[in-house]
Amino acid sequence: MPACIDPDLSYCLIDGHPLFLDLAGDRYFRLPATTEQAFLAHLDGAPLASADARMLVARGIAPAAGQGSPDAAAGAATLDPPSESAMERAPHGPPGGRALALDVLRDVCTVRLQLKHRTLKDTLAAMAAYRRDRAGPPHAGLSPALLQHLCTAAGAFRNARLYVPAATRCLPDSIALVRYLSRHGLFARLVFGVMANPLSAHCWVQARHLVVNDTVGNACAHTPIRVV
Repeated sequence: MPACIDPDLSYCLIDGHPLFLDLAGDRYFRLPATTEQAFLAHLDGAPLASADARMLVARGIAPAAGQGSPDAAAGAATLDPPSESAMERAPHGPPGGRALALDVLRDVCTVRLQLKHRTLKDTLAAMAAYRRDRAGPPHAGLSPALLQHLCTAAGAFRNARLYVPAATRCLPDSIALVRYLSRHGLFARLVFGVMANPLSAHCWVQARHLVVNDTVGNACAHTPIRVV
C-alpha cells in the first residue's frame, strides 16, 4: 500500500475500511464517509480532485498533484506472519536472581517515565536508537540457536516482570522488553495492531516470525498498523 505523506501517519485496512494511527497525536482515527471513499479511490489510482481529496492532501495523508507517493506504507518494516510464540514454546522461563529483577524494573520504570513526560513519538524514537546502538541490524533469519536465545531471554524477562510492582500494560511492557532484548544483542520489533467492532488497539514484540510476548492467536487476531 502507498504510504501517507506525513511519516507520523500510518494506516491499515480492516474489512475494506481504513484506520489511521497518528503517532505525533498519539491517537487512532477514521475518516468521514465521503473522505474515506476518496481515500479508497486514491488507493485504486484515481486522481485527487474533489474537496474531500484536497482534505487528504492537507492532512498529509495523500500527495499533492505532481508529488510522488512513497511505495510502502509508513511503519511497514519487514514483518513475517506470526507462526510461533516464545510464550508457547517456553511457558516457564529460566529463574532469575535479584540482578535480573532490578534490570527489568529499571527498564519498566524508564519506559513508564518516558511515556509520562515525553510524547509517544519521542519514546519510540528513543527505543529505536537504544536498539540500534545495542542490538545492531535486524536478524536476517532465526537459526535454531537464535530462536532459543530469544525464547530464553523472553522467559527471563517475563519471570522478572512478576516482581515489578506495577500493573502490566502492553505498550510500556513491550517497549521495555525491546530494550531488554537489545542489551542481549537481540533485535526485535514493536508491532502496533488493531481490531474493529469495537475498536481495540494492542501491541506486542516480534522477531521475524516469532511473537515474543504474546500468543500467535492473539497477534494474528490484530491487523498490524505500524511496526517500529
